[in-house]
Amino acid sequence: MKILALICVFLGTALLGLSLLPTRKLCNQQHQSPTTWRILGILIILFIFSYLAYGFFLFTTEIDRMGVLVSFILLGGGLFVAVVVQLTNASITKISGMVDAERHRSLHDELTELPNRHYLHDRIDQSISRDRHGRESLAIFLFDINRFKEINSALGHFYGDFLLQKLASRLKEPLRVTDTLARWGGDKFALLLPDTGRDRAVEIAHRITANLTRPFRIEGQNLVVNLSIGMVFYPEHGTETDVLLQYADIAMYEARRNQVDYSIFEPHQTRDSWSRLLMAGELRRAIDKHEMLLHFQPQISVVTGQLSGVEALVRWQHRERGLILPGEFIELTEQQGLINALTGQVLNLAFNQLHLWQLLGMKIDMSINLSVKNLHDLEFPGFALGLLRKWQVEPARITLEITESSIMVDPGRVARVVAALKEIGFHLSIDDFGTGYSSLAYLRKFPARQIKIDKSFVLDMLTSEDSAVIVKSTIDMAHNIGRQVVAEGVENHDTMVLLKRLGCDFLQGYHISRPLSATDFQIWYGQQRRPSS
Repeated sequence: MKILALICVFLGTALLGLSLLPTRKLCNQQHQSPTTWRILGILIILFIFSYLAYGFFLFTTEIDRMGVLVSFILLGGGLFVAVVVQLTNASITKISGMVDAERHRSLHDELTELPNRHYLHDRIDQSISRDRHGRESLAIFLFDINRFKEINSALGHFYGDFLLQKLASRLKEPLRVTDTLARWGGDKFALLLPDTGRDRAVEIAHRITANLTRPFRIEGQNLVVNLSIGMVFYPEHGTETDVLLQYADIAMYEARRNQVDYSIFEPHQTRDSWSRLLMAGELRRAIDKHEMLLHFQPQISVVTGQLSGVEALVRWQHRERGLILPGEFIELTEQQGLINALTGQVLNLAFNQLHLWQLLGMKIDMSINLSVKNLHDLEFPGFALGLLRKWQVEPARITLEITESSIMVDPGRVARVVAALKEIGFHLSIDDFGTGYSSLAYLRKFPARQIKIDKSFVLDMLTSEDSAVIVKSTIDMAHNIGRQVVAEGVENHDTMVLLKRLGCDFLQGYHISRPLSATDFQIWYGQQRRPSS
């Protein structure tokens, strides 16, 4: 009986000793009651000495059944303390892990595992607060993926997310351990570069863009991604985080608008950004109030020298600024989600004008530009058909111009819309040819009657041999697959002569005529038809 009692006391003492380590961990953890666990630790130590004293007592004296019972009770007490402490430690550790995971999720992006905007904002705040005298130079980048919405639409959201994950890994490659790359949201990323001046920042921007020249492999296809990067520097551009980030966003927009890899913030960009914000609000009102109008630029046949048609070009008749050209508001219209409404007004104005010219006995063919948004709208062909019936216009007199790059974004959906437009009776033309990436095989299948050479090549024909070769090759290729060719940007007589010699079918440009209002075009039309004396 003595041996059994001694074993129970020894095991109880061992269990109490084993509970000391988790108790110590509980004392060191950050929670609301560390003092309570310290008191428990002291009590356990006292229990251990008490157990040892009782064990010594058992060893030196004879014991009865009551002594054995007390030994079992002490064993149970030691077991109870050990279990309670272990379970408590496990529970608190689990809860702490959940808290840490939740804190991580609150500061990181789930898709890319990069820090999020809140994390980066805090890092910038901390960097600025540590540098009280403005001696440290910080560089902040804000950048987004060019044409990501089109990529996402073409590939689907699954592959769009996959691309963002791959891009995040690629962006980290040229960075230092001390640099912080974050996902800002959507297709935007941000980068904090401590102890970095302009030269170093520009070098990193070049390394990032150079790293992206390697295509991403998605679904067996090579996809090249381009970025627009906006840069700001502390303390040069400001000493407040929100101001710096706002300026970085403005610089990023400037990079995208000017189609360059990066742009460093300049003070005048703030005024430009404010002007764009004002214009965005005015643009929505202008479309609602039908303040858009059309001008018409003649196209002539190379063979006959006579009018072959006109291109309808939208203008904004601003109440204060006067006539605004589309280059100043078309991109803004797309960003504000107003392009479908604008295209609807353009078609209505164009068909109405054709109807009026028909009443005057003027049989004019007209080209009208479409946006990529129209080509993704399965209801667009029905809308266009309704306008044809409203104004009693023949679809064969209308050529819808589609940019080369737009037909390569979600080709399946575009093909359905194009087929419906073709079935209605519209002619189709590929605009800005030479600036996209369409293949010859795809062009042969695409039901376009015309190919319109981008004016950048035509303008440079007389001074750039490469541009002249591109124009000649495009004309030959188009004729070989049964397409007509329109050259826009004919600014002078020598360019016109060269295009005639190369076999171009139709010409358009300031040398023939500038875009004209409907009234001025009717005067021009009458003069062209008047026989020379």
